Parts: sequence; C-alpha cells; structure tokens
Amino acid sequence: MLIKIAQLYYEENKTQSEIAKIVHIHRSSISRMLKTIRELGLVSISINYDLLPNIALEEKICSQFNLKQVIVVPVNPNLDNDTKNQIVCNVTSSVLLKNIHDNDVIGISWGRSINYIVDSLKNDNNTFGNITIVPMIGGPSGKIETKYHVNNIAYKLSNKLKSKSILIDYPAIVDTSKLKAEIEKTQHMKELKDWWNKITVALFSIGCPAISKSSIWYGFYGELFQTITNKKIVGDILSRFYDKNGAELDTPFSNQIIGVTLDKLKQIPLKICASGDPEKLNSLVAALNANYIDILVISDELANQLID
Repeated sequence: MLIKIAQLYYEENKTQSEIAKIVHIHRSSISRMLKTIRELGLVSISINYDLLPNIALEEKICSQFNLKQVIVVPVNPNLDNDTKNQIVCNVTSSVLLKNIHDNDVIGISWGRSINYIVDSLKNDNNTFGNITIVPMIGGPSGKIETKYHVNNIAYKLSNKLKSKSILIDYPAIVDTSKLKAEIEKTQHMKELKDWWNKITVALFSIGCPAISKSSIWYGFYGELFQTITNKKIVGDILSRFYDKNGAELDTPFSNQIIGVTLDKLKQIPLKICASGDPEKLNSLVAALNANYIDILVISDELANQLID
C-alpha cells in the first residue's frame, strides 16, 4: 500500500484528497503514510544545486520586469540560434500546457517559434473542456512555408488539446486600408473580433530587424520592410512594430493589418512568450518594459544578457 501511495503522490502528482478516494482511506491517514514513506527511505528528495543560478536569474528577471513567471532554460552557447530557440520552445510547450484551463480561449500568432512549441507539445493525460484556439493575426499570404501559417498551427494545437479552432480567412497585411475597412464589415471578421475579446491566454513570439536576413521574418516582410523609414523600430509583435519603450510605431501598412492590436494584447489575462535567440535582446527588453509579457521562457544566455 505504501508503494502505491508513493507512486500516486510522487509520480502521478495526485493530491492527498485524490489518493484518499482512490485507495479508500481517510485523507489524514494518507498524510501520515506519506511521512512514513519518507522516513523509511522509500523515496528520496534532494536539491539540484546546479539549477540554483538559474533560479536566482528567474527571480531577478521576474522582479525587474514585474512578471508572473520566468523559466530560464540551460542551452549550450555553441549551438546555432535556431537550435537554441527550438530547445526553449520545447520547454515552452510544457509551460503552456500547465497554464491551460477549461473554457480558455487561446490566441496564437504564426511563425517558426510557435510551430516548434505546438509540435513539441505532448498532451497524453490532460483533458480540457470547451477550449478554443484563435489566430490573433492573419496568414502570411503564401510568403512562407505552410507549416508556419497561423491556421495550420491553430489546427494542430486544437488536435493536441482535443479542442476546436477558429480559422482566419485573411492575410496579416492586406493591400490597402480601404480593403481592410471592407473586410471589417464582413460577418467573419466581426466573429473573429468577438473571439479576440474572449482570449484568456496568448502565445506569441517576438520579431526583430536585427536577426538574419535569411530568416522567415525577412521572408514574410520582404519588400514591405524596405518601405519602413522609422529608425526607432526595435521589434514587432503580431506585425505591430514598436520602439525601445514598446510603444507602437506608425508604418506605411499600420492601417492594413488584420490582427490584434498591442493595446488589446495587453488586456489579455495571460501572455506567454518564448525567446531563445540572443539577437532579440533589445526587442525583448522593449516588450518587457511595455508589459506585453506575463510568462517568459528564455535561454540562460539571453537571460544573463537581460540583467546585465
């Protein structure tokens, strides 16, 4: 019986109340039996001191930027930036899963990082009721691989969470502001905006002009980015460009974007962001200063740069 209780408590993360119902023993007896289990040495609990530097980093970043949670991921600095980002995204998938509850509406963006997160997500035991996945921005108009399209990612995530997804019929940036005005009159767009108002968890990554010219970020913006003359830009979220303080900046296509605004993003109760690329330091600092992020999953390399 002690082994069974130890397995339920330490391996399956059952609460004492749940264990009491499973084994038909009073909860107070479960508490005493867990104490006996530790005294007999049936389980061992130890502190992993190798992780203490990262824990201190997490606490410092949390305090400095008033975040709900920071997870610092150990990453080999000799790896290429894309591999570093994949490792961080792998951890982010677990963080996302732990922060989902029944009736949540999960808003997502497009791109390589979000695709990595969803591909890494393993949901073998969790069941959720009435979860809805909603794109927070339109698609990339055939400019990048299909697997990075927001609709494809939303569909994959809904399958993994055994939930439903809402798809978006429009590109992220339409040709003219007049066309955007016409789109906003459609029933589909009105329904999308209703869903945006219901988002409880947002999952997104940060774009950065400093990253490699071969990245999908440049693949998406391409010639559009060449039209931007505002030298104050340090990054973007959901195709909304911002300055070093996180304030949204005007661009030639600001009035052509189909997606959640940065002001609307701020109002979402829980905002999760992953970043493993050291080239995104300035973009990340600005987003943190503007309170666009609540939970940050970050490489230890980038975390150390963040507090320097």
